[in-house]
This record gives sequence, C-alpha cells and structure tokens, in this order.
Amino acid sequence: MIEEKEKSTALTKNKAKQKEKEVVVQYRGEPVTITFGDIKQLICPLATEQETAIFLRTCQSLNLNPFASEIYLIKYSERDKAATVIAIDAYLKASETNPEYNGHEAGVILKDSAGKLEFREGAFILDEEYSNLVGAWARVFRRDREHPFYMAVNKTECVKIGRDGQPTQFWQKSKQPLMLRKTALKRALLESFPALFSGAYSTAEFEEVPEGTLPPAFKKAGEPTWDKFWTKLREMGYTNKEEVHTILGMASVKDWVDSGKTLEDAITKLANIKANVEAFDQLPSATIESEPEIPIMDDKLLQGWEIVKDSVKKLKISEAQLVKWSGHYKVQVALADFDKSVPPKSITSEILSSLQDSLNAYKESLAYKGGKGNEPHEY
Repeated sequence: MIEEKEKSTALTKNKAKQKEKEVVVQYRGEPVTITFGDIKQLICPLATEQETAIFLRTCQSLNLNPFASEIYLIKYSERDKAATVIAIDAYLKASETNPEYNGHEAGVILKDSAGKLEFREGAFILDEEYSNLVGAWARVFRRDREHPFYMAVNKTECVKIGRDGQPTQFWQKSKQPLMLRKTALKRALLESFPALFSGAYSTAEFEEVPEGTLPPAFKKAGEPTWDKFWTKLREMGYTNKEEVHTILGMASVKDWVDSGKTLEDAITKLANIKANVEAFDQLPSATIESEPEIPIMDDKLLQGWEIVKDSVKKLKISEAQLVKWSGHYKVQVALADFDKSVPPKSITSEILSSLQDSLNAYKESLAYKGGKGNEPHEY
C-alpha cells in the first residue's frame, strides 16, 4: 500500500515536472502545445536549458507560435547568447486585434547629394540609390487619437555589423531597405500599443522624433547615447576602449565628439578599419605589376610615403594584403614600390592617409590578438 502511494506520488511529480516543460498558445483559434523538446530539437538545438525555458515562457506570455514563424530563438554558436526575435507580422497581428487600430504607413528615407531627405513609401529603391539610403519611417493610426504615431530609424544605428566589419547576413545591402522599414514599423506599433507587448520594450527606449525628420543614430534628447554606441562596437568585435581611442586618434571618444565629429562618423571609420584588417588576414597570395616611378614634388606626400614605407616593412605586410587593399581603392601598388623613394602616380595624399590608418589598425589588432581585453562601459 505504501509502495503504491509512493509510486503515485512520483508519477504525479513527473507529470507536474513535464507540465513545466511545455506551454500552450492559441493560433487561429486552436491550442498549440510547445514543449521543451520541440525547442531543443526543432527550433534551436544550440540553446541552453535556461535559454530554452525562458523562450518557452516568452511564447506563453506573448501568445506567439514559433512553428508559425511568429517568434524565433536564434543562436549561431555555443559561445553566443541566444536571441529571441519577434516577427513583424506578430506585431501587426496583435495590433489588428485592437479595435482602435486604424492602419499604418511605412517606407524608407533617402538623402540626396544636397542633403535633402526623401520619405518614400514602401521598400523599393534602385540599385544606384543604395548609397543614398539613410533610414526608414512609419506612421501608425489609432481611431481614438487625433494624430498618428510617427517613428523614424537611422540606418547607422540599425544595421548589424559583424566582427569582420561587414553587415551580418540579415543586413546585407540588398536586404537593408526592407529590414529598416520593418524596424521602423515595429517601433511605431510598440509606441502606439505599448500594452500589447509590455515588457518586450519600454517606450522610454525610443526617441521622440518630430514627423518628417530622421533621428541621429546615437543621440537622445541631444546627448550622446554611450551605452548604445559601445553595444554597437562590441557587436563589431571592439572590446577594448584603448584600441578604439588609438584608431580614432583621440584620448577618448568624448574628445572625438567635442572636435565636431559624430558617433556615426566613428562607427563608419571603425567598420572600415575592421574590414581592412580582416581582409589583410584572409587574402590568398597574388601579385600585381607596380606603376612606373615618377617624380613628385609634394613634400607632405613624400613625408607620408616614408612613414607608410616604414610601417609596411616593420609589419611585414605581404603582397596579397596589398593586392586586396589596392583593389578596394582601385589603385595599383606592390611591395616593390616600397623600395622606391616616391610613390606610384596613382597614390594621392588621401589614399596614403587611408593606408596608414589601415596599417595602424592592423598593428593594434596584432597587439591585442589573443587577449580578451576589458569591456568598455564609458568613453
């Protein structure tokens, strides 16, 4: 009798424990059961038990179905942290259930050579317009509000940049118009219906943006948003603030801003340097012919050439590395050129300065290689 009671108690505990590892959500009026095993086997095998459990509770609290692509758990490697991503369609679905929802408009923001902004509806742009893409906008209308909720996002803030200095898979150039539009629309929906996904975001995270304007990427209320800036740098693989200061040529990032430059400018420069350094490390062997030597009378250029020559020799830069760099700037330069007293005719002061920046960054990467560094939390 006692044994039967103990077995019954154990069975009840097992059932209760099993219940803790599954949740039920409603999808198109039908209950859908999502289990711990489903997540581990079908959704995200790399997720830890804790990450899986948190994702299950998120699905339950937001009533989202991962099998219908409403919510995702993404983890690229065991070293990474799992990321929960809610599909824009899920925000739209939730909004449409609210009787006050009255539609939306959304599109991309382009800036021409004169600095004029164009607010275009949709996500279509021509191939030659990609360099003009600077952000996206959205308006969400509510029947109980006189004015729509407007949101605009800055491309520099939104585009995810990997440790190679290039946009990540989902943010490749061809996908950026659509991804930026989705980001702006999602934020506008959250601002319009904050109760729908309470806890997912705080409305305080968003900058109030006057309609018809583009917000700066790393400013809020006119002040730099340092946390957002350093988070972006960590995504790019910059984990030591001294390295960042060296590349920017400043004692601190605050000095960079005080000199009249923006945090967007800093991100652009650091991404370009990271891309150059990555290219230096990964290039196959190759050779090219050098340009003929010609007399140059520019003293500043000659001085810069001597500095670069010294750096190339000390860092033992290879022919392959130079091929990649020269191809990027559409110039011809080979190792043999650095034995000459003057640079090839295709080398200008601007190009020479860029090469020196790349060499400085490469030198820093060698110095920091193998060390974890300190995570930057301030400038």
